[in-house]
Amino acid sequence: METKILEDIGLSKNEITIFITLLKLGESKAGEIIIQSKLQSSAVYNSINSLIERGLISYVKKSQIKYYKSADPETMLGYIESKKSEYLKLLPELKNLQNKQDSEGVEFFKSSKGIKTLISELLIDAKKGDIYRFFSVETLENYDKARFVFSTSKQLRYEKKVISRGLFHESLRKGTKKNKKTQKKFLNISMPPNMQMINDKVAIFSWDGEPTGILIKSKSIYETYVRFFEDLWGMARE
Repeated sequence: METKILEDIGLSKNEITIFITLLKLGESKAGEIIIQSKLQSSAVYNSINSLIERGLISYVKKSQIKYYKSADPETMLGYIESKKSEYLKLLPELKNLQNKQDSEGVEFFKSSKGIKTLISELLIDAKKGDIYRFFSVETLENYDKARFVFSTSKQLRYEKKVISRGLFHESLRKGTKKNKKTQKKFLNISMPPNMQMINDKVAIFSWDGEPTGILIKSKSIYETYVRFFEDLWGMARE
């Protein structure tokens, strides 16, 4: 089971192990949880207490013995929403603290989580009708590696209702699906690096080894790449 998403919302690996173990066991004593989870007793008790505080585990006493039980997995949605609500209350204060002097610059991002943050930064101020342009990766191997970026940016683009245009190498024609929400064209020439651009920002990605990316905030650089993109767009085939 892929549990990384549970780490992304703030659960530790031990907490995830305990939560899933209890889902499988049902109502259980701590001793059984320790045996089945194969964790140290101290780690089990710490995780149980933490999950109780989060509202993801409950317990009942029978003859002075505690029996623990995982909450219904759908409860996790309520936990996520509560965290979102708490963050939204704090957001205005954080925005006031933000130093906005640097309107231009370059930021470097590393790892899958870093790339997701980069995508969020790229699209944070996008609005309906803005044009999002991108050069796809050039090989099927890198296309598979970059799928999570495409899925993340797709979700944000669809939510914000931006206009999407993508240029792909001809070799990817059979490997890409048609999408009514994204205008796609193909070229049989060497492509520029995988990049995305919108609203005076350009993101460039590398998929060799650990995913990395840079976010360039520059009106002049953005306009240069947009002109280059539009020239190729006029040459490309649907």
